[in-house]
Amino acid sequence: MIEPARIQAAIEIIGQVAESLSNDGPSADVLIRKYFRKRRYAGSRDRRAITDRVYLVIRDWGFLREVADGDIRKMILLSLKEDMDAAALEALFSGADHAPAPITDDERQFLTQDYEKQIHHELNYPAWLEEKLQARFGENLAGELAALNGRAPFELRVNMGKTSVPEVEEFLQARGISYQKGHWAATALILQHNPRIDDWAIYRDGLVEIQDEAAQLAVALCDIRPGQQVMDLCAGAGGKTLAAAACMDNKGQIYAFDNNRHRLKDLKPRAKRADARILQVRHIDTAGGKRQKILAEHRGRMDRLILDAPCSGSGVWRRNPEAKWRLTPDKLAQYCRIQKNLLAEGWGFVKPGGRMIYMTCSLLEDENEQQVTDFLKGHGDARLLPYRSLYQADHGPELRTLSALPECLALSPHRHGVDGFFVAILEKAG
Repeated sequence: MIEPARIQAAIEIIGQVAESLSNDGPSADVLIRKYFRKRRYAGSRDRRAITDRVYLVIRDWGFLREVADGDIRKMILLSLKEDMDAAALEALFSGADHAPAPITDDERQFLTQDYEKQIHHELNYPAWLEEKLQARFGENLAGELAALNGRAPFELRVNMGKTSVPEVEEFLQARGISYQKGHWAATALILQHNPRIDDWAIYRDGLVEIQDEAAQLAVALCDIRPGQQVMDLCAGAGGKTLAAAACMDNKGQIYAFDNNRHRLKDLKPRAKRADARILQVRHIDTAGGKRQKILAEHRGRMDRLILDAPCSGSGVWRRNPEAKWRLTPDKLAQYCRIQKNLLAEGWGFVKPGGRMIYMTCSLLEDENEQQVTDFLKGHGDARLLPYRSLYQADHGPELRTLSALPECLALSPHRHGVDGFFVAILEKAG
C-alpha cells in the first residue's frame, strides 16, 4: 500500500473507534483485527504502519477530539502536522489512488491555528479524573501518566507446575530472543519485543503463558498451597486461575466462575495444555437466582478466594489506551457498586482462617482503598494482612507500595515497571 492509502485506512479505523467509544462497542485492537481480516492485501508493514498511526491518535485522543470537535479527518490532520509541512499534507490528501479526499478550505483554516494544551491534554487523561489521579500520584503525576501513555512490555509467566525458569530461559537463549527477568515475580520473564508465540513449543506445551508481572505477583501474594480449596470468583479468561493451579501440584480444587461465557471459553483447553487437572470451570448465569443456587454449596469452604473485581481498568491504559475515554463518573460509580457487592458475596465463601484476596487493575482509590476501608467497617471478623509478610523478596529491590493503606499493595508502571494494580489480603477470624 502507498502511504496515502495507509492514511485513508487509519481514518476509517479511527472513525470506527470513535463510534465504538460512543456506543461502548469493541476495543480498538478488536476493530483493527476485523478491519485487516477483510483486507488480506495489506502486508505486515502496512498493518504495522496503519496500526501505529491509529494508536498515535488514540494516545492523544482527548486533545485531538476536543480541538477538532470530534471531526476524524481534522484529528488525523493535526496529528500528522507535527511531522510534516503543509505541502506534504496536501500530497498525502490528493484524492487519487485510494488516498484521502483533498484537504478542504475549512480544514486548511483549522490547521493554521495554534492550539494550547492543558495538563490533562499533555498527559492524555479525562479532565474529570484529575483530582483522583492527583490523590494517587501527587507530585509524580507527570511521570506516572507518561508511563501509562507508553507501551506495555510483553511478559511471560513460567508454569512452575511443568517446568522451571532456567529451562524457559534456555529456550529463549537458543533462539536469540532478548529478555530479562521480572523485578517482583520469580515466574516473570520480560521480552524486548512482542513476538507471536503460538508456534513456540514452550507455549504449545503449556510451559508458559502470557501474563503481566503485576498479575503474577498478585497470585503469589495469595499464598496458595497444595491441597487447598480455592475459588476464582471473577475468573475472566483464567490467567490467575492457571497461575494459582501452578502453585498446587494438582492437589486440592480450584473453582473458576464468571458470568461471561465468552471469557471462559478458552480456559479448559489452556488448562489441559498447562496440565492443570484440578479446575472446575463454570459459567454463572445471573438470571432467575441461578447464581445463588450454583454458589450456595461453596459457602464457608474456601481456603482462598481470588476476587479480581471488574473495574475501570485505569492501571492498564498503556495496553488499552482508549479505555480511559469510555470511563464516565456514572460508570465508575457502577463499578464501585459491583465491587462492594462482590466483596460481601465473596466473604461468605471464605472459611474461618481463610483469606479473600481483593485485587483490581485500577489506580483509583474509590475502587481500592475506599472499598477495603468500607468492607472492614462492616465485617468485624476480617483483618487486613500486610502484603510484606507474604512477599518473597528473594530477588530485586524492596517492594514499596503507593497505597495510603500500608498493608495493601498498589503498583504503577512508572514506579514498578508493571501494570497498575492493587492487592488487599483479607483474613477471616478463625
